[in-house]
Amino acid sequence: MLKQLERYKSKEAIQRGMREAYNAAKAGRKAVTLTDKSTPEEVKAYREAMGIPEDPAAYPGDFREDYKATDADKAILGDFKAAMHARNVPPAAASAALDWYQDFATAQQQELDGNLAKVAKETQAALRNEWGGEYDGNIGAAQQLMTAHLGKEGFEGMMGLRLMDGSRLQDNIAFVKMMAQLGADYYGGNAIMTGDVETTAKTVQERIDELLALRVSDPEKYKSDDVQQKITKLYSQRDKIKARK
Repeated sequence: MLKQLERYKSKEAIQRGMREAYNAAKAGRKAVTLTDKSTPEEVKAYREAMGIPEDPAAYPGDFREDYKATDADKAILGDFKAAMHARNVPPAAASAALDWYQDFATAQQQELDGNLAKVAKETQAALRNEWGGEYDGNIGAAQQLMTAHLGKEGFEGMMGLRLMDGSRLQDNIAFVKMMAQLGADYYGGNAIMTGDVETTAKTVQERIDELLALRVSDPEKYKSDDVQQKITKLYSQRDKIKARK
């Protein structure tokens, strides 16, 4: 201490020296920051002070064990680290950002899955109410048509497609109606499940014969609008089958 004081020639010099030492110590406690004009040396010093490695691959941060990372998530993790490293983001801040992403992605997926179940239930209820007893036949005709053209794997892949709101293509009511109508037109009726033209023709003719038999067993029922509409539809379906044959 005495040797330090011997450098000063007056009490004013001692006061000035103490003030300068205080200001230097205060400045040293300020957080190191970077600007657009920072030199490579300053960037290096900042990274060392913040624990940022030179190699982006060594940048800390990974998905939590309780987070179900998708293939897309795993693919972008490296890009995320590279972006954080390029921007000189401290590891703690990058880890907080990754935690936020995982929380956000989990909440978003839960919302999408919830909407999937909601739309599926609503679509099935609406179509069952509209189609009644023809529901299973209409769905079967649509499935058979798509399977015939896409193959089993192609059909299953298309049915699993997710839309932007999280619902599946197979639950889009407009799409289901369109495919059911195409299936019914193609196979000749909504009760056909095999797609075989000969079998379809036989099934349609058997149904026509059953309704025509009402002329004897129940004339009044046969004359009803409901039966007449069914017969007209079946005749139309039979004609389509004959045309395909």
